Amino acid sequence: MNKLREEEDKLNLELEESHGNYEIMKAVFEKRIDLFNRFLKEESLSELDRLRLENKREWNKSHLLSLIINEETTTKIRDLLKRVYQLEKANGLE
Repeated sequence: MNKLREEEDKLNLELEESHGNYEIMKAVFEKRIDLFNRFLKEESLSELDRLRLENKREWNKSHLLSLIINEETTTKIRDLLKRVYQLEKANGLE
């Protein structure tokens, strides 16, 4: 479990250093999910440790999904605003 904590700390630092960059944050959440999946394969885990890891994995999946949805929504809104601006500009409504 010490190895898990070390890798989690490294990923936490990587997430902090991302400064909100979508691609980096997405990669970190994916790495975390892979990390938890890798450790869940170990047969020496107690039931409590297994539940904790499953919970952390699901939490990270949820945050990854929220991150993706937020990015897609932001992109759609940005594109719509550009189209509205271009239509207003074409009609002289600036």
